[in-house]
Amino acid sequence: MSEEGFIIKETDLYEPIKQLLEDQNFIVKGEIKGCDIAALREDELWVVEMKKSFNITLLYQIMDRLSITPHVFAAIPRPQKANDRKFITLTKILKKLELGLITVSIDSPIKQAEIILLPGKSGKMGKKAAALRKEIKGRKGDTAGGSTRVMINTAYRERCIKIACILGQLNQDEAIAPNTLVKQYNCEKDAGNILRFNHYGWFVKIAKGKYAISLTGTQFLKENAENPVVAYYLNDVKIVLAAES
Repeated sequence: MSEEGFIIKETDLYEPIKQLLEDQNFIVKGEIKGCDIAALREDELWVVEMKKSFNITLLYQIMDRLSITPHVFAAIPRPQKANDRKFITLTKILKKLELGLITVSIDSPIKQAEIILLPGKSGKMGKKAAALRKEIKGRKGDTAGGSTRVMINTAYRERCIKIACILGQLNQDEAIAPNTLVKQYNCEKDAGNILRFNHYGWFVKIAKGKYAISLTGTQFLKENAENPVVAYYLNDVKIVLAAES
């Protein structure tokens, strides 16, 4: 169960990961030859093992999958906080072991998978790789399966993006109070803390209890307008504003 109280299932991770890999021209199949996910692109074979949280069982599984291919990933829900210590430790362990990591934003209305770490290992495929390739190519249907470092779109970062999108749609001389964000735009109750802490520099205090978008925030929205998370919340704000007019 997540911190928000909804139940997470391993299968919730599958579709976003499948979409991520298919976008990179992989053929993707779930629950195949003992692997949660196997993906094939020409001769390149990736294996992904999913869990609701990182544990020793997952570590055993991904280490075992190295007997098939050097391209092995652990997949878990994304962390709730940007400075999550357990997650930071996990990335260090996987990087040391030269294993990959994928996170999925299943706590968000935008279900996205992100590659956080690419495996560092290279080498030949194991003896089981040929059978796995053959199985992938031979399947017509599918069953959902139970290092470049990128900016992780944590739940906290997504809430910041939502607020930036709201402020970005206001007039330049218009500021807003945290209470309005919560009541009118359905933001989380920590909206005031997000504005005051201003972790990404996207906001500026205009008056007591009133905030607007900063130049940094405006530039971020401009440069990331096609990002699925930004696009979702920009559209969401426009719907709210249209309903009010």
